[in-house]
Amino acid sequence: MLDVLKVRIYPNKEQEISLGKSFGCSRFVWNFYLNKTNTQYEETGKGMTYCQMAKDLTQLKKLTNYEWLQEPTAAVLQQSLKNLESAFTNFFSKRTGFPKFKNKHSKQSIRFPESCSIKDGGLKLPKLGIVKASLSKNINSKIKSVTLSKTSTDKYFAAILFETKDLTTNKQGKISGIDLGLTSLITVFDGETCYKVDPIKPTRKYAKRLRIRQKNLSRKVKGSNNRRKAVKVVARVHEKISNTRQDFLHKLSRKLCDDNQVIVAENLCVKGLARTRLAKSIHDAGFGMLLNFISYKLERGGGKFVQVDRFFPSSKLCSCCGHKNDFLNLSIREWICPSCQIPHDRDENASRNLRSEGIRILSTNTAGHAEIQACGEAVRLVGTCAKKRVSEKQESSATLR
Repeated sequence: MLDVLKVRIYPNKEQEISLGKSFGCSRFVWNFYLNKTNTQYEETGKGMTYCQMAKDLTQLKKLTNYEWLQEPTAAVLQQSLKNLESAFTNFFSKRTGFPKFKNKHSKQSIRFPESCSIKDGGLKLPKLGIVKASLSKNINSKIKSVTLSKTSTDKYFAAILFETKDLTTNKQGKISGIDLGLTSLITVFDGETCYKVDPIKPTRKYAKRLRIRQKNLSRKVKGSNNRRKAVKVVARVHEKISNTRQDFLHKLSRKLCDDNQVIVAENLCVKGLARTRLAKSIHDAGFGMLLNFISYKLERGGGKFVQVDRFFPSSKLCSCCGHKNDFLNLSIREWICPSCQIPHDRDENASRNLRSEGIRILSTNTAGHAEIQACGEAVRLVGTCAKKRVSEKQESSATLR
């Protein structure tokens, strides 16, 4: 089993200069062969493979004008070519977009695929020696690779990939359903109690500070040293926002995974939600990040993460009698079931229904497919083009009114 530990490193002046050269050479190799394979594809209809690029790189380093490519370790440049080949593979598999050229003003990263170890409380790297590192735990197993990165705020980090024992156990705990939202980030029902966790909204919390820094940046002359300094000041605010969000979501997901054996959540289309007028709040909440954290932490701890189909009407179903309220819209946060006359909180009711649906999925092994779908209901599109969209799997079309 492989595990990753990301730590901050503190290189000295000589090591910073050496890292800067390695970042620059790796970036040049990426851009050079991205341009070369694009040109060759336009001329011959075929791009360059990794073997062809690596063979050409060996001859390129022998030229007088490119002798500086010999300063970093050869494995770093070869890894850059492997990353380029992987980027093309992902593009042709339609998993991502076309590879882009890199620049020195964005995040920089290189990978050492071998000859890395922990020594004297630091990280020993090829041609760099021992780099001071803030290690949060001991690594006694073999290190597979180390990826160094430099952020826009001039901080250095190392992601250490190492082998570890498979610690997966038969975890015992509760089964909880969680409903994601903006008013309450999550509403959790574990079968006995129901509680809510409010979002921290880091983007809005630091909005005033960010606005002041960006105003100061806009007054600086483009290309000046003061503007470069102001850019780093703005980057620190963005970094603070990102770190605050990640810290909160890590702690929240850890608490959920420690308390539960199975967690059931809705398979939200976060990319689609981010195209609405609530995009800022959606990005600020970090729904996708939270679900990702819960998924891998449960997997490592021996638990299970179940995602219910996004078309499952968790908010509209009565958790007591199963009656479906088709007239429930987003503005109604509390409603009374017309069948059994029991009052419901919208979020709490959704978490109860998600938990029940997750238990049904586990018992029937239906891989997240809901019995009750939202397809075929009366849909009202507000502020959008009322175009009739019919899924091939739908038996009846949606009525737009």
